[in-house]
Amino acid sequence: MVQMKDAEHVFVYKDPELRHACNQVSIVALQNGEVLMGFNEERYPVHADSGQSCLIKSKDGGRSWDPSTKQVIWPYTDFMGNWDCAFAQVSDGTILMHTRVCSFIAPRGIKSEGDQALGLPPPGMPERLKRQTGYALLKSSDDGSSWSEPIAVNTSPVHSSVLGPYGCGGSGAGHIIELSDGGLLMPLQGNLGVGRGEGSTAETERCFLLRSDDGGDNWEYWSTVAHDPASIIEFMEPGMTRLRDGRLVCLMRTSHRPNRQDNMWFVHSEDDGITWSPPKRTPLWGYPADLLQLADGRVLAVYGYRKEPWGVRGCVSEDGVSWDIEDEFSIREGGVPRPASGMGARTLQDTLIYAQYWHIGYPTVIQLKDETIIAAYHEYSDDAWPLQYLMCTRFKL
Repeated sequence: MVQMKDAEHVFVYKDPELRHACNQVSIVALQNGEVLMGFNEERYPVHADSGQSCLIKSKDGGRSWDPSTKQVIWPYTDFMGNWDCAFAQVSDGTILMHTRVCSFIAPRGIKSEGDQALGLPPPGMPERLKRQTGYALLKSSDDGSSWSEPIAVNTSPVHSSVLGPYGCGGSGAGHIIELSDGGLLMPLQGNLGVGRGEGSTAETERCFLLRSDDGGDNWEYWSTVAHDPASIIEFMEPGMTRLRDGRLVCLMRTSHRPNRQDNMWFVHSEDDGITWSPPKRTPLWGYPADLLQLADGRVLAVYGYRKEPWGVRGCVSEDGVSWDIEDEFSIREGGVPRPASGMGARTLQDTLIYAQYWHIGYPTVIQLKDETIIAAYHEYSDDAWPLQYLMCTRFKL
């Protein structure tokens, strides 16, 4: 049985005014010794996937996080947002952030006094006709202090503008991977048809790779990582890493039509992602995953656990290919909101918050030079109106 050692749960960031949910983190150990955590800051105190990409830093290996380092990388506007950001630092020191982009029609109508106090939109969807309109990449050459203008990412032939409300995407843990020849791989999900969901006639979601050979300025389709030609299994949110022997390994969130959440499935590649092994079901339940090869050669997966007792879990594989439920362990339990006593009748705020209560986790993981592991994630606060905020757990194995 795998057990954590010297575990420490660390508060990272919560909006001090309680007006903005913060979620879906992406953590990177920078070459200068700092730890950078990217995250999505919503425009509301509820999770709406229409916010802005931000970062915060730690200078002491994740033991503390300085709120003065919190920075908005790409601000939202009244009609556009970006979310699901993922970060990587490549060998020349450049930090790459890729993120989804959405546009919408701003909400109209008169808000109630209570809704105005919380900064909530009028009843109904936070934005009208929200659609993902593309994918973008931003670069920093000064450890995240300043960023380039957004570079549009070509996802063709997997379309990013017509796939219902989401389009091409994946979890924030889908870091860009640098190959030995300098090529860059971006793991994403999407499909070739229009629409998604139980009533859709489009194909189910596939995981696929884009490749860039000019440092991220231009991208093209590279390969399909996993796809069900029968359009029954959805392969989503690829968590991928490159092992020191060059092998690419990937765990994927899956569901089966019409609407059954399944275990994570696994694939690997021996040729820099050109071809992939047939998808194989693992015994691991949870989603989505992030993968990391540890200093001792083992491979660690971290993933959200969205059922009792809730929280974030991890599993260690000796070779990164074989996964055994006996090697699973709990990183953090709980994190879902509990209704406050005496709340009485449900309000709009109740509905928006508690309808999403399960939305915890989305973990991401790094290992420091002293072999300390940091798993970062989001959970709900204990405030009167529970708010998503950022945490991390420092431990060793």
